[in-house]
Amino acid sequence: MCLRCSEDLRIATFFPPTTTALKPEDQLCQPCRLVPPPFERAVAYGGYAGTLRSLIHALKYDGMTAIAERLGVRLADVLLELGDQAASVGMAWKDVLVLPVPMHAAKQKQRGFNHAELLARSAAKSLHARRSEWNPRLRIGMLERRRATASQSGLTPHQRRANLRGVFFVPRPEQVAGRQVLLIDDIYTTGATARACSQALRRAGAASVWVATVARPQRETFAAPQFVQIADDEELPMQDDVAFWDSKQEGFQLGK
Repeated sequence: MCLRCSEDLRIATFFPPTTTALKPEDQLCQPCRLVPPPFERAVAYGGYAGTLRSLIHALKYDGMTAIAERLGVRLADVLLELGDQAASVGMAWKDVLVLPVPMHAAKQKQRGFNHAELLARSAAKSLHARRSEWNPRLRIGMLERRRATASQSGLTPHQRRANLRGVFFVPRPEQVAGRQVLLIDDIYTTGATARACSQALRRAGAASVWVATVARPQRETFAAPQFVQIADDEELPMQDDVAFWDSKQEGFQLGK
């Protein structure tokens, strides 16, 4: 796995499995080597497939907001491990800010809620109960979406990069200056959103940004050539995303 974004290195670099110990520079995927991300690490609870995929869709598109409570607890499981990793490299969390990826105000008004905010709220609550010494603090509005963005579907690579340029900003930089930040979202695909948000936070003075999502698409087979050609800050339309990626998710059922 890539030490920064958790991509499967066998996929990202076309290397077959090996038992040889990797050098530190070989433990990064190609995008993270070429353009290091502004976040420390990105992790996900599970694969974007099966029941987990259905739950995320039910939350976002069917308005089943109660699902966020359960998914947020699962997300906290991943954050516990991430926090331990941070401590192991001398970056122990203290008074860590928990920020959801923001929606544009118009889109949030139309939907009625921000699913990332619901996930972050549940995850922060679970973290506080299990690691009170981290003192996780959910904060809404510290990171904002400056403008609504067009759908990435049908855009050229250049247009897709431009689509997210300057979208996110921190209205009051003094609130994040010197702070550790946990950035929460539902899905990590190519990392475009995570990079854009993290860049805004780091420019505002955040000491570090750590990214956690409920799901991440992971293919089980080696990548087709067109995967490598996809730019680091592009988001695939969902139909292409499902066609390119495949993974298994077990052991999570609604109501349990």
